[in-house]
Amino acid sequence: MMDRGDRVLGTMALVGAIVTAIWLVLLIYGVATQGPVETSEQALASVADLDLLHYLTYANATLITITATLLFAGLYVYCRPQEAVWSAMGLAFVPAYTVLNLFAYLSQITIVPRLVDLQPGSSLLLAQMVQSWPGSAVNVLNNLGYAILGIPSLIFGLLLFQRDRRMRLPGGLLALSGAASLAGMVGIVLQNELLSLGSLVSGGLFFLALIPLSANLLGKR
Repeated sequence: MMDRGDRVLGTMALVGAIVTAIWLVLLIYGVATQGPVETSEQALASVADLDLLHYLTYANATLITITATLLFAGLYVYCRPQEAVWSAMGLAFVPAYTVLNLFAYLSQITIVPRLVDLQPGSSLLLAQMVQSWPGSAVNVLNNLGYAILGIPSLIFGLLLFQRDRRMRLPGGLLALSGAASLAGMVGIVLQNELLSLGSLVSGGLFFLALIPLSANLLGKR
């Protein structure tokens, strides 16, 4: 008989996989149609005419943040009987991730449109608010949020890996996702292009971890 907690956690992992998949599709489509944002001028141009894709992208990113927060709260309950202290330590970092990423994503559909209306007087501030530009302050905050989430990802990933054989794949992928997030933040600080890709790689690994996690929990009898 499937435990109710396992079912809820498995469902949240499935929802997380779906919204993350949508994010990957929107990201690829956005880069393919609009090109990368590499300068402040391109950052300003990217938000000059905010379209439906912009709002969909950041509304979906907000859903990812909410879903991930709920998922890690569920992982805390799931792993607590196995290792209470490490589970509590992992959960302690989640609120900081939630606040930073909710600000990064919600600001793109609340604050940025208002700054666009104030152009050209707000161009300097507007460029620093564009999340898609790696040189912006909001992008750094966004990556800092993922770097912080890298800590509970490592902790819960390793706890899942040690739990039983079914959880080794999702646990290993989740731990790798956490390591990639931390590497991405190091890359931003050191201005190393290769390491900076860590946040993007982390998102892909996180997505891959959610698939076997949801399958194992929802398929449990």
